[in-house]
Amino acid sequence: MKLLHPDDRCRYLTDITPERVKALGCKAVLIDADNTSSYDLTTEPLPGTMEWVASMKEAGLPVLLLSNAKAERAKVLADRYDIPVVGLAAKPLVHGYWQAAWRLRTSPRKLLMLGDQLFTDVLGANLAGCRSVWVEPYEKDKRDGFFLVKRTLEQRVSKNW
Repeated sequence: MKLLHPDDRCRYLTDITPERVKALGCKAVLIDADNTSSYDLTTEPLPGTMEWVASMKEAGLPVLLLSNAKAERAKVLADRYDIPVVGLAAKPLVHGYWQAAWRLRTSPRKLLMLGDQLFTDVLGANLAGCRSVWVEPYEKDKRDGFFLVKRTLEQRVSKNW
């Protein structure tokens, strides 16, 4: 269960301040796409996220989009934010996190992953040695089936925190 436990939780990505990132001992930020920094299954940034990314960069905190989305779609979103990207990251596998650390020229333990899924974003961050913040999904998921089962399991796992 420890592998599914984030270092923190928040309602929106924009709730995390540069001060909070630094207090967690991190020097760079990884953000998920769908339902964290963009509307689900789109390349449309969520309200306030463009300004949030700019504020992180102004505070000296590089931001990288780490997404399981197809590389082309992830790149379109990252280009809108003017940040680097690792698409098709295969989270929760660690390769994408380590690739992000290499691209940002830091160690995984200095990275903070912000994402809306325990079984991909948080689990992967913990396996890779990164810090993590679980962000509540921005809106109800458009996907069904196994995806809804994962959301139900997330709620059961997290209710004891």
